[in-house]
Amino acid sequence: MGTGKAYALHETDETRAAGKAHEFEEIIAKVETAGGEIVHDEEVPLFIEMGADEAEVGIERTVEFNLNRTDFRLTRKEENMRISGDGINKQLEPMSSPRVKIQLKKKPDTSDDWEIVDMEDMF
Repeated sequence: MGTGKAYALHETDETRAAGKAHEFEEIIAKVETAGGEIVHDEEVPLFIEMGADEAEVGIERTVEFNLNRTDFRLTRKEENMRISGDGINKQLEPMSSPRVKIQLKKKPDTSDDWEIVDMEDMF
């Protein structure tokens, strides 16, 4: 009985992570449908500082596009490792499900500053 519940929770974690990845791709598709021009699309490792060292904890994808003379930056950070312990005993451990954060920022033509945008307001 306990095995079935753990499996069900594991399945939910995988589904949630896949849903966030799909949500990110849907936003890009909506931008292209609305006539937006993708000017930059890059995926790089995501690092975190651990004392004097850095450790890779996931992946960061950044997509920059222009829509209606406004520059936008869409970022997805997917972390699949976390720090446990404290002091000199810190260590990385895998997460049961990735932590995914999606953020949208805009930069109007008249400004050099990026402003956070609510995705609900975008579409």
